[in-house]
Amino acid sequence: MKKKKALGYILTSGLISASLLGITVPSFADSTTTPNGPWVQDEQNLSFESLMSNEQLEKKLTQIEKASQGRMVLEQFGTSNDGYPLYVGKFGDNDPDKKRVLIYTQIHGNETLGTEAAVELMQKLAAGGQEAKNILDKVSVWFVPRINPDGTANLYEGKPFPTRYSHQTWNPEELGLPSGTKAPWYYNAEGSERGQNNEGKVVYGIPGFDLNRDFHPDYDFDVTEEISKDPAKVASILNERGTNNGSQASLVFSPETRALTKLVKELNPDVAIDLHHRGFNRLSEDDSRSVSIQLLAQFTTKPYTDPFSEKTYDLNPEVLALSKKVNAVAYESLQRGNSSYGAIQKYPTVNYPGSGLGAIQLNGTATMLIEIKGQTQTLGQKQNGMLKETAKVPVMAVLNSIADGSVENANPAVYDAIPEYALPVSPGGGHDH
Repeated sequence: MKKKKALGYILTSGLISASLLGITVPSFADSTTTPNGPWVQDEQNLSFESLMSNEQLEKKLTQIEKASQGRMVLEQFGTSNDGYPLYVGKFGDNDPDKKRVLIYTQIHGNETLGTEAAVELMQKLAAGGQEAKNILDKVSVWFVPRINPDGTANLYEGKPFPTRYSHQTWNPEELGLPSGTKAPWYYNAEGSERGQNNEGKVVYGIPGFDLNRDFHPDYDFDVTEEISKDPAKVASILNERGTNNGSQASLVFSPETRALTKLVKELNPDVAIDLHHRGFNRLSEDDSRSVSIQLLAQFTTKPYTDPFSEKTYDLNPEVLALSKKVNAVAYESLQRGNSSYGAIQKYPTVNYPGSGLGAIQLNGTATMLIEIKGQTQTLGQKQNGMLKETAKVPVMAVLNSIADGSVENANPAVYDAIPEYALPVSPGGGHDH
């Protein structure tokens, strides 16, 4: 892939229903997983051949733009630390008279299916049709299909080995901080990832950050500026466990998160959707269905006060209510009989003002997290079609409900009643406790 300089734009990636693929799906088939697989076996060779490389993604996005007849504009909004371009596919601009949705995915490089499904969604919207027209007449949708290309392209022993983390080495002196200043708590110094089926770990040797912990609710926050004013203060914040932890905003050290923050500020979305992967769960003691996705509407549980500006950020109750409505629409879209598609839990409660959706929600945007089951080290490319569907269907439902206004009539109590996180299952079938 030819590596390009950042142009100052950004994209978000999301997922929609099978109708966007031109496929008729009369009903959801019962899952054959028992109770949560199929996962890869401990010694099985993992295959990633069907998953798009960075070069293949760039080519596909370029093709979609050319075929879209102007419906989609592809822009580079940033550059990764290793030099890969970060792309946004814009269906519409940031018109304040339209609703605006940001859909982004693969902020963790080993959580791949969001990108695959986002591309399918972009293809459908680019092709037109009545459903796409109904959405795009009322809603601008921006897609960021891959925020972590460095982690996606990660290698181990010369073979593809996608990792959660970015590629970036912590060097405080280069930043103007005292030697020995501690790294942010979400830094992976040794460059390691969980092994196949989460057994042990693999050390691939390239340090990096968990990009989904590298955000700040002040979209204009600039750590280099703070360092230039008072390096001792910044070092003190990093060196103290009480101020360098997940309940605090981050200092935004990564080029990927700085670029995404600028894009969010440009769009000022009404709704933001982030797509991830997780482990395996059973729905309940009485219902052994494999949990297809977990949803989350709330990303902070207490106010956050920035130690630099002393500004306090708090979650607006109206924003939380709309977030719950969005998640309720998503939940109900998958309730089709007793299939595994409808086996949905809430993601565990978090207080992460330094996460992507945490920072975005504190700025007045309704949010939805979708966590698909399984990751590359537990599934390889098994069940790709079914797993993509568990994200595409709810996102499509949300886009339609925003376009026709029905999201306002959704019941937040539906979200509140979604079963809580429970009953994790280890890959291979053993129950975690």
